[in-house]
Amino acid sequence: MAQAQVRISGYVSDAETGESLLGANIRIDGNGSVTNNYGYYIITASAGAHTIKVSYTGYSEQSINISLNKDTTLNFALKEGVELEEVVVTARQDIETKGLGAMRINLSQLSVTPMFMGERDIIKTVQFLPGISSGMESSSSLNIRGGTNDQTLYLLDDVPVYNQNHAFGLVSVFNSDALLNADVYKGGIPSIYGNRLSGVASIAIKDGNMKSHHQSISLGLLSGTVAAEGPVLKDRLSYLFTARRSFLDLLMRGAMKLMSDGSESGFLITFWDVNGKLTWKIKDNTRLSLSVYNGNDDLGGYNNEFNRSTNQMRYKERVGLGWATTTAAARLTSELSRNAFLSSSLYYSQLQNFDYYNVKTPDYSLGQRRTARMQEYGWRTSVENHLSNNNTFFFGFDASLQRYQPDYLISDHNGEQSRFINGRRRLFTAAVFAYDELKYGLWTFTPGLRASLYRTDGIFFAIEPRLKLSYRANETNSLMLAYDRMTQPVHSVNEMNYSVRNDYWLPFNERRPPVSDQISAGWKNYSIPNLTLSLEAYYKHSHNLIMIRDLEYYLDYHTDYQTGSGRSNGVELMAQYRYHDFNAMLSYTLSKTTRRFGSVTVPFKYDARHDVSLFASQVVYRRGAYRNILSANMQYRNGLPYYIADVSYPSAPQPEAEYNYTWYPSDVNNIPYYPNTRLKDFFRADLNFMMEKQLRHGSRAWQFSILNVTAHDNPYSVYRRKGKYKAFVLIPFLPSVSFRREF
Repeated sequence: MAQAQVRISGYVSDAETGESLLGANIRIDGNGSVTNNYGYYIITASAGAHTIKVSYTGYSEQSINISLNKDTTLNFALKEGVELEEVVVTARQDIETKGLGAMRINLSQLSVTPMFMGERDIIKTVQFLPGISSGMESSSSLNIRGGTNDQTLYLLDDVPVYNQNHAFGLVSVFNSDALLNADVYKGGIPSIYGNRLSGVASIAIKDGNMKSHHQSISLGLLSGTVAAEGPVLKDRLSYLFTARRSFLDLLMRGAMKLMSDGSESGFLITFWDVNGKLTWKIKDNTRLSLSVYNGNDDLGGYNNEFNRSTNQMRYKERVGLGWATTTAAARLTSELSRNAFLSSSLYYSQLQNFDYYNVKTPDYSLGQRRTARMQEYGWRTSVENHLSNNNTFFFGFDASLQRYQPDYLISDHNGEQSRFINGRRRLFTAAVFAYDELKYGLWTFTPGLRASLYRTDGIFFAIEPRLKLSYRANETNSLMLAYDRMTQPVHSVNEMNYSVRNDYWLPFNERRPPVSDQISAGWKNYSIPNLTLSLEAYYKHSHNLIMIRDLEYYLDYHTDYQTGSGRSNGVELMAQYRYHDFNAMLSYTLSKTTRRFGSVTVPFKYDARHDVSLFASQVVYRRGAYRNILSANMQYRNGLPYYIADVSYPSAPQPEAEYNYTWYPSDVNNIPYYPNTRLKDFFRADLNFMMEKQLRHGSRAWQFSILNVTAHDNPYSVYRRKGKYKAFVLIPFLPSVSFRREF
């Protein structure tokens, strides 16, 4: 008779913090399982005596002997590596592969990478992966395999985020003090993800320490961050809070006041963000979390005049633009039955863009504010059904209502208000999805299907088949083949127009939304000790892409736009080497991406035939509580296509002094349609040195970074002035310092 089968399930967590460990390995009698995105696992075995082993990168393996005669719940709490050699070799693993086409970013790399003005940034780390481009220098964008940034789905704890930039991309909105990990999908994308053409960046937020209270403070040249986490009820209810604010504007305003002779003027860059989260273990297998994010950017200038003898204001002017992002979510995860695990979220996401102009004198006042707002209300539910150790079935649904207010103008002239609203729109989306992970010997077969309904002015149905086939040839080689169809019902005007620098979203208003088909193949090799090699190739064809020539005509009359197609193909190579205190990663992408509108075929705006990235770090000193790490990165790529106008026209009237207006001749580029030249090749090398000391209570760390150590002139943009073309260089030779204290 066949032996009775029993089920073992539970969570794997960090013994010190209680934080769930995502992607931990559980092995029993040659069978294996991996914890899901919430730290939960299910595995089956025959009744009787067994040895269960649990492991996770950077942690000591845990092994227990147990006799099983019924379904059992086993939770494991792993400790960070005790054996020094294991810690040195594995704790600094920077990229963990979830299968070819998908990668998990270990946030330990963030602590040693060179920083921009003291800012650690997960998006800048992801940009070092092959097949992913930042676009323009220092952008916090992820352009995946020939796609634009708005074709990448950003998720923050499963909530869509529609703007991931602070200060035009110099810093991302994802505060590193709040992050648990990040998953990136370029190919073989599970059908749970949809509504974007190119890829997925799923960012997970920490639940908060369930065991003890911890705080930290970080100071850089650009901003400062405070963070706190700990238990409200030990092992049951935890909190997480982070807050970050730039302070260049405060320093500039203070300096201007000290030097003021009756007038003040300057340019201000201001941003801040807040993360908050509560996590409640209702039962050992049921958790409820409530999370919120709010961030704001305000970029502009001011001009003030006052009478120093009376300290009365004579003239006050402020002009600027900005954007605000808000997300909120309630997420429930629970063991539904013997073999099923549920994750369900209700969420809200908002992006508001604005620009304003305010002027005030003792006798006159004018205030104008123009906003564009997008709101999304959504519900997402998925179920993981463990049928056997070789068969796991996933299914679920998601639905959302998006409300768009593209143009809302408020004007206040000497106390008299007027309002103008143009182009309110709605988009309703609903989708059901299912996919199955089937294992047979050395093969893994993952078919999937996503069916979506989009309703704007009409109704459109989309069927998206997905397929992933993996083969483990032996202990050192694995192969993968995947096909993905993706549909996108929204787009960002930012990707259509160089002159708009913040994200401005609209639902599709054409007969069909954009669709992409991608086929990819890959190989991974572990033959050489401490070295991992991977090679991937892909071909992607996109349809119904849109290019807007005139936004006002597009909004009002649905004219002045073109639809077209895109093609991208490439080969991606990545090598990772880890040995003792040394880590290195090299990535190389050979690709070609084009767009076709009508009879015209042009290179994609971020097309670079060759793209190379290198990161390396070395522990140069370790003794007792002290550790010093030297790291460096390098990036090279061919110059990007660019549009340079061959004509110029005078600008609009600009304010001068108090009430006088005049015309300034200005060389302003036309709205670019097609690139007509290429920028110079891009090259940048950065250095970072970190000094860390473990203290009786917590730790402290100093980091010193130098960006662009070779002072290479990398053009950020090109402009025409007095009949000559000139390049604007965003990052020259730039030193940076930051201090971090944890306690």
